[in-house]
Amino acid sequence: MRRLLLSCVLTTILLPTQLIADEGMWLPLLLKNQKFSQMRKMGLKLSAEEIYSINQACLKDAVIGLMGEGANLRSYGTASFVSDSGLIITNYHVVMSYIERFSTPENDFLKYGYWANNRSEESLCRGLQVKQLIRMVDVTEEILEGTDGLTGRTKKDKIDENGKKIADRETKGTKYEVRMQSLFGNSQYIMNVYAVYRDVRMVAAPPMAIAKFGGNSDNYKWPRHTGDFALLRVYANNKNMPASYSKNNRPYKPVHFLPVSSKGVKDQDFVMIMGFPGSTREYVPSFALDKIIYNQNAHKVAIRKEKLDIINNAIEENPSLKFRYTTRLSSIGNSYLRWKGEIMGVSRMDLVNVKKKEEELFNKWANSTPERAAKYGSVLKEMEEHYQKVAEYNLAYDYFNEAGLNGSEIVPFIGKFEKMAAIYSRQKIDDKKASAEAKRLMGLTHQFFNNWDYEIDRKIFRNMMVKYYENMPNKFKPEAMVRYLTIYNGDVEKLSQEIFANSLFTNKERVISFLEDSNRNVQKEIKEDPLYAISIGYYMINVDRIVRQRGDLQARLQELNDIYLEGYMQMNNASTLYPDANNSLRISYGRVSGANAQDGLWYDPFTTLDGVLSKYLNNMEDPNFYIPKKIRDLHSNADYGKYSDKNNQLPVNFLTNAHTTSGSSGSPIINGKGELVGLNFDRIWEGVASDYRYDKEISRAIAVDIRYVLFILDKYSPSRYVFDELSII
Repeated sequence: MRRLLLSCVLTTILLPTQLIADEGMWLPLLLKNQKFSQMRKMGLKLSAEEIYSINQACLKDAVIGLMGEGANLRSYGTASFVSDSGLIITNYHVVMSYIERFSTPENDFLKYGYWANNRSEESLCRGLQVKQLIRMVDVTEEILEGTDGLTGRTKKDKIDENGKKIADRETKGTKYEVRMQSLFGNSQYIMNVYAVYRDVRMVAAPPMAIAKFGGNSDNYKWPRHTGDFALLRVYANNKNMPASYSKNNRPYKPVHFLPVSSKGVKDQDFVMIMGFPGSTREYVPSFALDKIIYNQNAHKVAIRKEKLDIINNAIEENPSLKFRYTTRLSSIGNSYLRWKGEIMGVSRMDLVNVKKKEEELFNKWANSTPERAAKYGSVLKEMEEHYQKVAEYNLAYDYFNEAGLNGSEIVPFIGKFEKMAAIYSRQKIDDKKASAEAKRLMGLTHQFFNNWDYEIDRKIFRNMMVKYYENMPNKFKPEAMVRYLTIYNGDVEKLSQEIFANSLFTNKERVISFLEDSNRNVQKEIKEDPLYAISIGYYMINVDRIVRQRGDLQARLQELNDIYLEGYMQMNNASTLYPDANNSLRISYGRVSGANAQDGLWYDPFTTLDGVLSKYLNNMEDPNFYIPKKIRDLHSNADYGKYSDKNNQLPVNFLTNAHTTSGSSGSPIINGKGELVGLNFDRIWEGVASDYRYDKEISRAIAVDIRYVLFILDKYSPSRYVFDELSII
C-alpha cells in the first residue's frame, strides 16, 4: 500500500522554496521525527512525550478547541486549561457574542467586564462546546484498503465506508467522537479522537475597552495594545466525563493544565503555539492562486466594504448602535481586512509568478523519465484547463455566501421558515410537527429581533441585491429577484422600501402573531411574501445551479490535485514538508521577533502600557481608544506589581514568527518549559498572505502578553476569584 513519506533522501531537482526554520504548523503525532531536534536547539526543554503522548499527561491534554452546536468537530477558536478545576483561557473576541448576549442595560458586561465571584455566578454559554483531543492515529492503510483502481465517487464511497468502520470500532463503548482528515490531498489519513464537553460557563472577561482596545481601527495592525482574553470553565458529570448542562455537573478535572509564567518572554525567546488552526493553501497552483486572490478576494472585499460602510454610517448617526453591532462589525471587518491583506501580500511576493517558475521545474522533473511523464507530465496542464471551469462556480458560490445567504441578516432568518413552509406544502398537514416547528421558530424570532436593526438591514439587503445582480451571469440569478426588479423597473430603493415595509418577517409582532395562530395561512403569509421569495431564491439557485455542478467539477479537480501533490512530494523529498492546516491540532514554533514590515519600517516585538495611554491621549474623541480610569491611575503610579519588564514597563502585546492562520485565535503561546506566556489573537496585516506562502521577514502572529493578563486580573479586576485559582510561576 502506498504511504506518504515525509522524510526521504535528496533528489537532483528541488523546488527553490526550502522550508524556513519557523515555518509550518506541524502534527504533534509526527513532531518527534520531524522538528523536535530543531526545537530543542532553539530552546525547548520538554521531551517529545511531554508535548504529545497517549500514555501520560502532556501539553495536548491542556489544549482544546471551541465549537458551536452542529459544528461536526470543526472548531472556530482554541483555549487552554489553566487550573485543575476546568478553568480555560481564550481570546475575548472568540466568545464576545456570549458576553454581548449576557449584557443588559442594568448589567452591561461589555462596558464593565464580566467578573464572577463564585461558581454560582458563572453563566452557561448555551451552544458552546469544547473538543479535547484524546489521540491521533495514522489510519492511511486501513482507509485506502480496497481502493486500488477505484476513482471518483466509487473511491470516495469506499473511503467513507472504511472510515466509518474504523470510527465505530474506536468509539465503541465510549462517549468519544471521531473526525477523519486527509493530508496532502488524499495521500495520508489521520483519525482524530475527541471528547466533547457541552457545559461551558463564562467566568471572567475584562471590559471591551481593554479587550477590544483600538476596535476595528487596529485590527491586523501593529503596534497593538489589546487585552484580548477571557476565562471560562468546563463542567463534567460526577465521573468527570462529558455531559450536557446540569446543575449537578462539576468543574472538569483535566489531566494537565498550563502553569502561568509571571516572568513572560523577551526578544528572541523560543516559543511554540498549540491550537486548532483553520486552513492554509500552501500548495495551491499558480492559476488557482491567481483566481482566488485577484478575482474571488477582490469581489468579496468589495461586498464587505459595502456592508461596513452602511453599518459604520448608521453608527455615526446613532452611536447607541455601536454595542449592538460590535460583534458583527468585527466579524465582517476581520475577513475584509484579511482578504485585502492577502491581495497585498501575494502581490508583494509576486507569488503567482514565483509559483509559475516552480511549476516549470516540476514539469521538467515530471518529464525527465518516461515513468514520471506518464503519470505527472501533463497533470498541471489538465488542472489548469479544468480549473477555468470551476472558477465560475467558485465565484458564484462566493456571491451566494457573501451577498445572498450572509448578505443581510433577514435572509438567513427567513431561511429558517422553509421547514414550516414544507410542512404546510403536504396534502395532509401534521399538526404536531407544525406546532413543534412554530415553537422552535418562536424562540429564534425573539433571539433575532433582540439585536436587529430594520434600516441597516434594509440598506444592506438593497445593496447586496444590486451587487449580486450586476456581477452574476443570468443562470445564477434567482427568478424572484429578476421578476421583482422588473416589476419595479430596476428601482431597488423603492423595491427594498416596500417589500420590507409589507413583509411578515421584518416585524416581530407580526411574526409572533403568525406563529401563535393555529389557523395560520402559510401560503399567503409566507409563500406570497416578496421578501421570502427573493431570500429563498438565493438558496434555490445555490442548490439547483451551483452546489451540485461545482461539486462534480471539484471532484475531478481533486483527483488531478492528488496526482500533482503525489509528484510534488516525491520531487521535494529532501525536506520534511508540513501539511496544510485543516482544523486538527497543530504546533508551530519560533521566537519572539520583530518584523521588517516594509522599506524603512521596523516593528519592535513588544508594546507596553505606555502605548495604550499614548493612543488614548491622541484619540480622545474616538471611543475605540477609550481606556478605563482605573487603568490610567495604575499607569500614573507605575503600579504594575511584579509584571513589569527590566525597564519597569508593563508589556501588553508581542510578536512571534511562529506560523499561524485564521482559527488560531486563543491558542496558548508556550515557552520552552511548557508555561503559558501569551495568547495568540491576530496577525500583522503585511503577513496574512502566509496562508499561501510564509515570509520570514513579515509573517508574524500577535499575542497578548500573559503579564498584561495577570496585571488585569490582579490589579484591575474587582474579583480575586480567578486570579487565586491560577498556578503562577
